[in-house]
Amino acid sequence: MNFTHIGRLGVVIAASSLAITHVQAHDFTSEIAKFRATAEKKNMDSPDGVAAIIALERAQGEIEQADVRMLLRIRSMTNNALKALGDQPAFLTSEIKRLEAAMANPQTTDPAKIAEAKAIYSRLVVEKKAYDALDKSAGDQMNTALKLVETAPTK
Repeated sequence: MNFTHIGRLGVVIAASSLAITHVQAHDFTSEIAKFRATAEKKNMDSPDGVAAIIALERAQGEIEQADVRMLLRIRSMTNNALKALGDQPAFLTSEIKRLEAAMANPQTTDPAKIAEAKAIYSRLVVEKKAYDALDKSAGDQMNTALKLVETAPTK
């Protein structure tokens, strides 16, 4: 079975990671390498082999979804709240902590802007929890893929 699609997905993941350099993403590089090494010795046409490929694809899909869509949305929400408080947009991985600090000592006294930032922060906390759950789920899917590929019959 040809695994070049796994390599191409690795390139897509790497490119996505470069596109969002200011966020920390789950990196599956070592797990994908282990998967490939194990898959080379296994019959990937078997039910366990096919299930392993599906689990790998799901893990990569979930983390790409979380990294690309949710983290960008989380960053946007954080930056909007920081702007509402009269602060500069964040460019560091500690954006949420920076927002919390800005909320504790806002640059503005406008109650509407402070309320706007607090409302965004409340939504942000929920988004971050969802992102963390997707990140954990993607890790679980990757572990499942690795276990399944190891149980696939040898060629």
